Amino acid sequence: MVDFYSIRNIVRNPAFGLLPFFIYSILVGFVGAWESTGIALFLSLLGYFLVRKQNRLIYVISTLVFLMGFVGSLIPSLALLQPIVRFLVIEIMFVLALITVRLSRRRIVRKLGRTSNLILKNYLQESFRVTFQSQYALSIHLFLVLLLFLFDGSIDTAEQGIYILLSVQIPLLVIIMLEVIRLLILRKKMVEEEWLPVVSERGEVMGRVAKSISKGLKNKFMHPVVRVALIYQGSLYLQERDADRLLNPGALDHPFEKYMEFNEDIDNTVRQSITNECSSSELPLRFLLKYTFENDITKRLIFLYVSQIEDEALFNSLKLKAGKLWTEAQITDNLNSNLFSECFELEFEYLKNTVLLVHRLKNKSREE
Repeated sequence: MVDFYSIRNIVRNPAFGLLPFFIYSILVGFVGAWESTGIALFLSLLGYFLVRKQNRLIYVISTLVFLMGFVGSLIPSLALLQPIVRFLVIEIMFVLALITVRLSRRRIVRKLGRTSNLILKNYLQESFRVTFQSQYALSIHLFLVLLLFLFDGSIDTAEQGIYILLSVQIPLLVIIMLEVIRLLILRKKMVEEEWLPVVSERGEVMGRVAKSISKGLKNKFMHPVVRVALIYQGSLYLQERDADRLLNPGALDHPFEKYMEFNEDIDNTVRQSITNECSSSELPLRFLLKYTFENDITKRLIFLYVSQIEDEALFNSLKLKAGKLWTEAQITDNLNSNLFSECFELEFEYLKNTVLLVHRLKNKSREE
């Protein structure tokens, strides 16, 4: 049984909108006028109804061209034209339709581009790319056919017909294959892409966007970020942020931070942020605070957790590197010196008056 969704995934490639014209170029020399245009019209309609409107631009062109061609094939005087002449008439109509689409690009984009789905928008752009490539290829082909007619005085020999058809089929195949390769690469990137949820200040998920796209848009979207403060015997473990971090690269900060991915559980995100940096995922964790952070380059809904460790063996088992423990006094002496990340300085005031305060009081009571 044919899988409807598999067919739909295949024909959604914009370049496959050229297949009806390509197949017509093969059939025109073997079957009658209405049969060849009828088959091409059927294939065009199949693509038109199977794919979304952002993907079917070339299918629309094929449908209109072959609909007119099919009607023309029912007229006896037109049906009796030589196959190569019928083909050139269809090709001229196809090129004129492609030029019309190019001139109407802005209006088409306004009408079809009203979607937040980046994949569909990309398919629309790919459709225009294929449209322009096809227009140039077919226009050059028609120009060469005109030169052939001017030099030879005719284009009605069988050998000339074969050359004319082959010279249009090869460029069409190249365009289709290049587009197939382009979209395969695009899909691979999409699969490997990290998708981030777009959230409100209350944490409600309103959509998603690729992380690479969101970076370029700076603080247009708010994304949830998990951070974990590591406290060992009253001291905070801090390390330099990686150089590729969007926010405050190189500044001292908590060792664990991670964007929450789309449809990911927050507890899983917290555990992953820890396992990404050390070998242990069994640290004691406690949620402390949720707050909104925004500056000129990013907007984040931050979930701050804390992991308090008193056992020396457990702390050493983490095998953390490139960082060190900072006492409360050391941190206080270096605040507002651009040594620490912006988020850390905001969180430190809260940590000092909650977790670290409790630790100080406990130590004081033990001493007494």
